[in-house]
Amino acid sequence: MLKTVKLIGLALVILSFLLLLAFFGTLGQGSETLMSASGDAIHVPILTDTILYWTYFLFVLVIVVAVGISLYNFVKSLIANPGNALKSIIPILLFLGIFVISYLVGSGEKMSIIGYEGTQNEGIWAQVSDMFLYTFYALFVILIVTIFGARIYTSLK
Repeated sequence: MLKTVKLIGLALVILSFLLLLAFFGTLGQGSETLMSASGDAIHVPILTDTILYWTYFLFVLVIVVAVGISLYNFVKSLIANPGNALKSIIPILLFLGIFVISYLVGSGEKMSIIGYEGTQNEGIWAQVSDMFLYTFYALFVILIVTIFGARIYTSLK
């Protein structure tokens, strides 16, 4: 099993490297251009979409593998020691609580963005954007409090 995982990892690294080589090898080619907000033409390399889709694939793969391994380890520890396994759920529930509260606090009002005429800056998307911002703020504050709290705790010990 471990040998298979190593071979798959090596194949993903080699394929990523070859895609990047192809991307940088074809940088000057292609005739597709986009207009920027200021009206300037921007050259789009040929393999931009391919690189973006490959990045999305790798991102989803990492999330699936991380969640799968976490669930496997949780079930394994639940069988061995149910008390400690249930205690490991507490941080996950706290993170979910932060996400839910920050989503509910977020506003669905339309954001005014210069040069954007679409409809994805209002309603649920505006609320999701606020959710990510508030979650970042909350986790940053928790991080700072944890750093100083750990320092104070070790000093008093």
